[in-house]
Amino acid sequence: MHGEMNYMSRNAQSRRDIRAWMQDAKSVLMCGFSYGEPGARSSSKEGRGRLARYATRADYHAILRDRMNEVRDWLSASVPGARGVAFCDMSPILERAYANAAGLGWQGKNTMLLAGNLGSYFLIAGLAMNIDLPGDSAGPDRCGTCTQCLDACPTDAFASAHVLDASKCISYFTIESKGSIPEPFRAGIGDWVYGCDVCQDVCPWNRFEQPARALPPPTIPTEIPLEELAGPASAGLRSRLKGLPVLRAVRKRLTRNALLAMGNSRLERYRPILEQYATDADPVLAEQARWSLERLSGAV
Repeated sequence: MHGEMNYMSRNAQSRRDIRAWMQDAKSVLMCGFSYGEPGARSSSKEGRGRLARYATRADYHAILRDRMNEVRDWLSASVPGARGVAFCDMSPILERAYANAAGLGWQGKNTMLLAGNLGSYFLIAGLAMNIDLPGDSAGPDRCGTCTQCLDACPTDAFASAHVLDASKCISYFTIESKGSIPEPFRAGIGDWVYGCDVCQDVCPWNRFEQPARALPPPTIPTEIPLEELAGPASAGLRSRLKGLPVLRAVRKRLTRNALLAMGNSRLERYRPILEQYATDADPVLAEQARWSLERLSGAV
């Protein structure tokens, strides 16, 4: 279920209990930070590859950790002996589980955390503290009978409601997977080159998404020309992506994803680029380019 992400199965105790890495923790404060743009939705555009919306802003890890550290500093100054440790998607802890328990939202059928006043376009950060605070209660599941997120997934990545098989997820394939993307999933990936927002875009609760306040505005669009990702112009793109989450995908993966999207586009103008990569020294890129050439020809 985790694909190549073996770290997900390591340190199981640390992920379940924050006291495994902060022994004197007694309370946890969880906060949600919107990265929403009400009314904005990425869409397929000819000759362009799509990025998940969160990836078009400055990398959130340090920004949100700094925000939580401000709370920590206020706490330390206000309560003698109080101590806190901030975390944001970098520590061995299941932030979503703590956020759910804190009443920040509920786990939707697409496994995303949903909040009635935010939808799902928000990021989570927390502060573990060595003082006792009154706890909140987990909110009720408000998904009801809706299955739009499950039905919309192009690669059928949900084993069931609330269960995501990461080894079938577009975000996993385009960001985490290092080798060749399995052929049965390639057509379903479509024009996504980094992450995927399909299951969020169709969620009715995202009609309540809020504009981002703690995060800087996007610095690149959610759609990038495929030539920039895999063609001669790609060198300049790296400087444009500096400081963005999208750089988590190394150069080779972005190129592989772009080559796949070129095949799915069915646009003949990409044939020269694909033919060039078809004999590349890297076997993953070469194989992907050959498959995409076959797709241009209608063979796959």
